[in-house]
Amino acid sequence: MKDGVPTRDRIGIEFNTNAEAISHCKEIAQDFRDNSLRDDKDLEILVVNENGREIHREFVHREPQ
Repeated sequence: MKDGVPTRDRIGIEFNTNAEAISHCKEIAQDFRDNSLRDDKDLEILVVNENGREIHREFVHREPQ
């Protein structure tokens, strides 16, 4: 998010497996939780595959369900 507008990482990072990408996503979310001054309950990180299909969604400031 930048000024309330969703942003996409156009460069991205390629991983060998979906599990590696999801693990990295969880690490990023934890970093946001630990270092963010905001507590935006709607802030989320999406992981998409090479076809652009969503494979994981991680809310940053919500408890996992």
